Amino acid sequence: MEAAKNVDSERYVDIACDFFDMAQECGNDSLRNYSSCILGDALFRNNEFSQAVYYLSSGIQGIINSDEYDMICRCFNEMGIIMRSEGHFISSEENYLNCIDIARVHRIYYQEAAGCVNFASLCEEMGAKNEALEYNYRAVECCQFIDNPEIKNMLLDKAYAHISKLYVRQGDLEYAKKILDLMDEIDSKTLDADTNFDAMISRWYYYNAVKEGELAKKYKQECIDAFYKVKDVVLLFDEIEAIVRLLMAQKEYKELEKIFERVEIKAEEDEVINIRLRMEKWKIKMYEAVDDKAKIAQSAYNYYRYDSKRSNDNRKSFITTLRLKTELLQQKTKNLFLSAQAETDTLTGLANRMKLNNVIDELFTMASDKGVNLGVEMMDVDLFKHVNDTYGHAKGDELLANMGQGFREIFDGLENIFVARYGGDEFIVYYFDMSDEEILDAAAEIKEMVLKVGHDIGIGDVTVSQGIVNHVPDHLNRAWDYLNAADYALYHVKENGKANVRLIHGRRDI
Repeated sequence: MEAAKNVDSERYVDIACDFFDMAQECGNDSLRNYSSCILGDALFRNNEFSQAVYYLSSGIQGIINSDEYDMICRCFNEMGIIMRSEGHFISSEENYLNCIDIARVHRIYYQEAAGCVNFASLCEEMGAKNEALEYNYRAVECCQFIDNPEIKNMLLDKAYAHISKLYVRQGDLEYAKKILDLMDEIDSKTLDADTNFDAMISRWYYYNAVKEGELAKKYKQECIDAFYKVKDVVLLFDEIEAIVRLLMAQKEYKELEKIFERVEIKAEEDEVINIRLRMEKWKIKMYEAVDDKAKIAQSAYNYYRYDSKRSNDNRKSFITTLRLKTELLQQKTKNLFLSAQAETDTLTGLANRMKLNNVIDELFTMASDKGVNLGVEMMDVDLFKHVNDTYGHAKGDELLANMGQGFREIFDGLENIFVARYGGDEFIVYYFDMSDEEILDAAAEIKEMVLKVGHDIGIGDVTVSQGIVNHVPDHLNRAWDYLNAADYALYHVKENGKANVRLIHGRRDI
């Protein structure tokens, strides 16, 4: 797939389909979701947008909580392009901003730069020129951290070209020239004609604005020549529209007719309705300028026809997306139910040992990153064997089950306390970002709860021994260090009379 991706989009789709089918057969959810993203990317690169959006949407829902940040950003960026091409501008904005935000958090600078440039183009189309400038400048900022010189230069070239063109359209020719000078410093000799398209257009815009006729004429012809070499009018339509806008201002109607025909031929290969609508608008403006009523009527009819098709496509997309979301919700509910079964202790209703191992790793990382306390308590029931021997195992199970209910009544709804059954009569409590005093108060509540449970089930006083460790993780700590220290504190309590609590900050405290 990597070998075919940038040279043969149809072969890329074929291999991605094979990969997708293999992933389905494997029964691995993570692989299936990833393969869906890959297939969506392949279809996107082949301009099969209607199918691409289905697989991208499905895949991204599955990998959004994984560490596949590069793929997540790529999917959001491509979804933004597709949504914009179909006229769904709010959805396009949301997808671009998701790409930008995730890329910024995880320092994937080339994805952030690409998302910023694309979102800036959307802002420009919507008339938000200040925001278009802001996001193009943000793309420039990101480029300073991109190691790959080819990708860096390509993105810088595109961002500078857009910025310069925006300044020209705002009449700020001094700033436009400064940006052009920066763009000229970039070695773009290795860039292909499609990529260099932006730079040519920005120069044409500038030299036309400052009325330097020869240079304006030179870059105008370069832009027109480059246009006829463009293979993908979908991804470069913003640049094409920039040429159309300037030719319209110069009343170059014959050249415009040829450009419209060329776009129509190329766009015929792709079902991209928004581009057709935008092109028909320009046709109507041109035919109004030359007072050709017959062609105005034809373009108006074409616009109506494309708009009707867009409405039908929107309805189909809505139904498809709704069905997809329903399927994903059903699968998510099923997975949550199965996960809850696998991670819940059947006797107490608390989390089991499998769950608490996952939770301690997450809490340890969070506490380490934020520099806050992590507390771990190990506790067990004093003389539990005596309860079983005296009252029977059924009564021992009843004691543990009622303790589980008691834990839930005390701590349910609290986001910084987590309780699990460790095994037998042993329980683990995690305390996140709590002081020693707050943890000791919680430990006292546990003690009172267990005492009450013993009386409620008719076996009298029941006590617990509690060992607790609480401190901010340091760079030498690991999550299991906490469990070992808490167990050490619990052992100290058991050896010194039981029915007590001991809170330490490390084994050296005892």
